[in-house]
Amino acid sequence: MPQENTTYLNYLIEISKTGRQRGFLELCQITLPNVYTTILRLMNNEESAKKVTASTYLRAWKEIKYFDEKIPLIVWLKNIAINLAMEELSVRHFVTHKEIKDEEKLSEVEKLELAIQNLPYEERIIFVLHDLEGYSYNEIKNLFPEYMIDELKTILAVARKILMDKLF
Repeated sequence: MPQENTTYLNYLIEISKTGRQRGFLELCQITLPNVYTTILRLMNNEESAKKVTASTYLRAWKEIKYFDEKIPLIVWLKNIAINLAMEELSVRHFVTHKEIKDEEKLSEVEKLELAIQNLPYEERIIFVLHDLEGYSYNEIKNLFPEYMIDELKTILAVARKILMDKLF
C-alpha cells in the first residue's frame, strides 16, 4: 500500500478548515475510492452507495472545521459514511444479489467481491466492518445494539463459512 503524503493531507485539511473548497475537493478526490468501496460493500446497491457517499462528503464539508487531526482523515470519513449507511440500511434492507453468467471468467478478487455482495444482510455488514474495515466487536455492537458480542461473532463465523463454501 503506498504511503500517503501526510504533510500534503494536513495542508489540505487546514485550508479546508478555513473554508477553501478547492482543498476539500482535493481531499475528496484522494479519499473517494476508498470510502465508496466500503459503502458499496455495505449497501450492496450502487445507486444507494452513490447517494450515501455524496451525503458523506456533504456532511464532512459541514463538519471539517471540527475534524481532530489525532485520527486519520480516512477513518473520520468512513465513520461518517458507515453511520449514514447504517441509517439508510435500517430503513430498508438491500437484498440485491448479483448474478454473473460467466463466473468462471472472473478473477479471484472479482469472485470474492461477488461472494461478499451476495452474503445475507447482517452477515455482509458485520463481515465488511470487521474483516475488511478492521472494526472491533465493540464498535460493531454500537451499530447493532440488539446483539451481544458473542452473537456478532457467530454471525461473522457464518459469513466466513458462506464465503469459504462459495469460493472453495
